[in-house]
Amino acid sequence: MLGLVLLLCLAVSTTVYAASSTYHAVQHLQQQSALVKAGDVRSIRPWMTIPYVARLYHVPATYLYRTLHIAATPSVEHLTLHALALRTRRPVDDLIRTLQQAIETYRQRHPAPASARTNSQGPAVPSAMAEGEERL
Repeated sequence: MLGLVLLLCLAVSTTVYAASSTYHAVQHLQQQSALVKAGDVRSIRPWMTIPYVARLYHVPATYLYRTLHIAATPSVEHLTLHALALRTRRPVDDLIRTLQQAIETYRQRHPAPASARTNSQGPAVPSAMAEGEERL
């Protein structure tokens, strides 16, 4: 009987721990989602690809590749930032920091119209595109 009580206590404590971990993971995910919706570049992570970052922050992928001095080939498009950092022999944090600065610079040079800034759908879409840059 004592063994069953101990097993029950173990099961209950494991369930409480798992529920707590899940709750904190969901909170973290919601915070990250809010940062992305606000257009905060601090939410760029090593698992992201350049095309994904470009879509997420409404910046042309060609601009990001050019900023990183990387040729936009089909084989590179599917590489994560971590894999790109390994390939270019740069720390992934430096690569992410360069992308963050590039996105901020792009936003300064291509301000969004007032109607796009008030859009509740997420970050504003730039109104003007530099010549030769694609709209995503």
